[in-house]
Formats: sequence, C-alpha cells, structure tokens
Amino acid sequence: MGNVAGLSGNGKTFLLIDGAKVNNLSQVIYRELDTPHCDALYRETELADLLEISPWLVEAGMDNALAHKCFEEWKHQGAAIVLQADCHFENVMDHLRGLLMARLATGDEVVFRFYDPEIARHLFKLDPSGDDVRRLMGPCSLLAIQDRRTGEWDYFHNDQPHSERQTEMFSIREEHQVAMERAAEQTALRKLELHVENYFPHLLQKTDTDKRDWSVVSALVDAAKARGLYSARDIALYINTIGWLGHHAFDDSDVQTLWNKNSAAPGKAIARIAEFAEKKSTEGLVHG
Repeated sequence: MGNVAGLSGNGKTFLLIDGAKVNNLSQVIYRELDTPHCDALYRETELADLLEISPWLVEAGMDNALAHKCFEEWKHQGAAIVLQADCHFENVMDHLRGLLMARLATGDEVVFRFYDPEIARHLFKLDPSGDDVRRLMGPCSLLAIQDRRTGEWDYFHNDQPHSERQTEMFSIREEHQVAMERAAEQTALRKLELHVENYFPHLLQKTDTDKRDWSVVSALVDAAKARGLYSARDIALYINTIGWLGHHAFDDSDVQTLWNKNSAAPGKAIARIAEFAEKKSTEGLVHG
C-alpha cells in the first residue's frame, strides 16, 4: 500500500474519502467493513441534498479492505486522505463539517473541497507549519496524502491540535485560489498520464531503461495548447493522435489537410484527425 511509515502509533486513524470520486461510496464502506464507525460530512448540513456525492469520514486504520481500496485500487483516482487525531470521531466530524463552506474575498460563500487530496496537498504546501494548517487540521495532529501516480506519501503535521469548533468560516484568499487552480491542473495532468500509460505506454519509454519518462505528457500538453487545444477532451485527442501515428503525426500530408481544412475550429479539427489516426494505425501502421 505504499510507505506509510510517517503515521504515528498515537491517537486514532481516520479515512476521509471523496464521494464525488467513488460511485456508491456508502455501500462500499459497509461492504468492506463489518461495523464501520462512519458518516457522511454533508449529512445534517446545508449540503444534505447532495448526500450522494458527499465525502465520508471513516474511523479505520490502514490494515483493512477499505484502506486497500483507497490506496491501491483507487490510487490513481486520488480519492482519500489519512488523518490522525487523539480525540473522538465526533470531534473530527464537527471540525470537518465546519469547513464545508468557505468565504471568498468578495464575501460570497462557496463549497470548499478541502477534502480533495490534490487540493489539500497544494493548500498545505503553501505554509506547512502556519496558521492555515492549524485552522484546517483542527483536532488532527497528522494528515497524509498519497501521490496518485507514484504511490508516495506527503505528511503534514499540526503541532497545536485543538477541538474547539471555529465560529468563523474559513476565508479563501487569493493565494488559496491560485493553489486550488494548480491542484486542478495537476489532477488533469495525472489523468492524462494515466491515459497515456494505459493506452500508449510506448510514448513513455526511455531508451535503455525500464523507467517511464513522464515529462513526455507535459510536453504533449504544451504542444496541444500551442495548436489552440485547451480542453481536456481536445488535449486527450491530440495525445491519441501522437499515440497512434507517432511524434511526427502532423507531418503526415493527410493530417495536415484535415488540420488546415478545419483550422478555424481546432476542437473539430483534432476530433477528425484523431479518428483518422486511429483508423490509419489500426489498418497496419506501427506506432512511431
């Protein structure tokens, strides 16, 4: 399950699982654990109507079937965070529910997806030992987040855990918004890396080594954007084209014709090119 040596033997261990990333999460929890101590964060809050996608807090260690699902089967989804706290389940739950809504600098209230592992990682790395970390972690002394590609862990510590529920909403400042935008970009990149690994692993191969060259994916994303392709769909189709026809795909005369014919609408052009590339490749062209 990766290295979790950073977890201490003190206090209780909790899994915070993002229900938006796991279908029928509550059913999975009750199937994998006999008598789980758990609840949905959205229950009994103003978000109760969205219970189907609510994150869940589960009091459970790392040596069980649910943890295996979170950090092995669902690793690439980035679905869960590990928390440790020397207090009752209810104290942790009260604290987390108090973070569900946050206030922007404009005064608007928004749903705060602090429980998304990538968002949490970027927020905590802004100031690993500062007031924001203590405010976000509350009664928790330790938080662990797994990298969805490598399986490695980042650990964040709270040297002043407290169980007093905050009366003021968490304020999302500009630096928090920037961090969350970077988290979204990182999540999108991880999804593309997984896509390439699953369907076009030859693009990641390094010469004379078994290691994968993940920088290739970032380079392909940049190349796609240079052609005016910005949506996740269009970038994936660009990568598919390179996967099917090789890095010189756009030197192909047929590809150039399709691109030039639809250049005013890059999304339309890449859709047609990707379809052509797959057909040409499956008719016998070797990946290059």
